[in-house]
Amino acid sequence: MADLAKILKNDVLGVGVGVAKIGGAMGNDPSRLLVELAARVRGGERWVLVHGASGPMEAMCRSCGVEPLYVTSPSGYRSRFVGEKELALFEAACSRYSVDLAWKLGALGVGSLPIYPNQAVTARAIRKDTLRSVENGRARVLRGNYSGTVCGFEPAPVAEAWEKGLLPLLPPLASDGEGGSLNVDGDRMAAAAASAVGADVLIILSNVPGILRDVADPDSRVRTAGLDAWSELESLAQGNMKRKLLAAREALDGGVAKVILADSRKDSPISRALAGGGTTLCRTFTAAAG
Repeated sequence: MADLAKILKNDVLGVGVGVAKIGGAMGNDPSRLLVELAARVRGGERWVLVHGASGPMEAMCRSCGVEPLYVTSPSGYRSRFVGEKELALFEAACSRYSVDLAWKLGALGVGSLPIYPNQAVTARAIRKDTLRSVENGRARVLRGNYSGTVCGFEPAPVAEAWEKGLLPLLPPLASDGEGGSLNVDGDRMAAAAASAVGADVLIILSNVPGILRDVADPDSRVRTAGLDAWSELESLAQGNMKRKLLAAREALDGGVAKVILADSRKDSPISRALAGGGTTLCRTFTAAAG
């Protein structure tokens, strides 16, 4: 990490306040991100880490004999159906993953604080009791869902963690306003968090290098784009990238100056992203670049 130490010392690519989101699916190894986050926090930067939990959730479902159910909405967004049983498992999976991340950060010399809705409310969500899906061209309606859409974010618990010298860890859980929790999309939660805390940058990391013009060619990455190129970006985004692009738009609309969709599998993924790796999205770029 000598190069990173030099970057931080010279205040090049430094960040005052940042939000990083790491997916929980298999293939999203957080170790490189944690090493860099620890160095940046020790250097005086303030970060929020939002994490997914899909990998731990799937493992927990298998161990309990529960088959995860995924649906694709008429608009093309893929999501997990979360009934009461699945919600309990998801809360447990989030807790397990948060503790694992906290332990690894502690080993790197940085204290962290997992923040859950039943302890301190950050994200608030509106429950989506009904999910509509399309299967083999036919519409289907599923009821009894316990996922939600983030409708607000209270930054006070994050600020309190920072004041104590801790790195806030946020699982993809939000308050339902009645003392319970809802499963929410981690990318969109990260966007709400970045807007609420006045982040300089939101970095969404996954196991792809950004938005690709050709999904089979990593070198076809879109490097920069602004709002005027959004229709083109939406036509290029496929699979889970569709929701990440939606989250990026919400963050930009919420006042975040820059959102970067980048690769979690590289060393110093934050520095790489800030230096032009990934797809950088701002309000004012004039067009998508090849």
